[in-house]
Amino acid sequence: MSTVLAPPDIDALEKEVRAQAQQGDPFIVAPLMQEVEETRDLLQSNKPEEAKKHFEDTEVKVIKAEASHSAEPLAWRLLWVEFGYLAAILFLGYVTFKFPDVRLWKGLVTLSAKTAWFGALGGVAVALYGIYSHVQFRDFDSKYRLWYIARPIVGAIFGWFVYVVYYVGLVSVQGTTKPVDIATPAVPYAIAFLAGFSERYTVQIIDKMMQVLATWQDKPTTSGPRMF
Repeated sequence: MSTVLAPPDIDALEKEVRAQAQQGDPFIVAPLMQEVEETRDLLQSNKPEEAKKHFEDTEVKVIKAEASHSAEPLAWRLLWVEFGYLAAILFLGYVTFKFPDVRLWKGLVTLSAKTAWFGALGGVAVALYGIYSHVQFRDFDSKYRLWYIARPIVGAIFGWFVYVVYYVGLVSVQGTTKPVDIATPAVPYAIAFLAGFSERYTVQIIDKMMQVLATWQDKPTTSGPRMF
């Protein structure tokens, strides 16, 4: 038997939304209050099923907003972690550029290593953007904290891998009007940054590479005797 939605339920939900205003969240309160009023209008219009669904959707948003507000201290800590990653990446880049002949890293700071740095920068950028946007929209979820911590490292791996895929020619870089030369100085870094920033971009590159490898595998061999 389904639960019947009643006006007291809506009043209780409205109180929860108004509590968000007391926490200093006017950005999220206005749209939630509008949804509460829409739920009340649906119930008064004798549309109980639609009102119940609208009520449940609004209730989920309120719960997310409350959880996001509670997790905001964690978001600030993760923000400082990302700033730490950024400072480390910039420091290593400066030191290796300023003192390229130091034995510790001489010969190791190649183009492919630099693409890993730019991939890590892309990972830091998307993590910073994610923290800001989710806190702003009050849907920050603390269970993704490991994603934020690991994202710059994963971005470095993605950046290096996607560059290698382009470098060996498994996938070509296509611009809007003409092919893009991978040897152009800025292109590898742009590719690495995009790979570190966007998981979807990297997955698309992997899919293209798998299609190329599958095409090679499906090609018939010409060696050996022909069978008639």
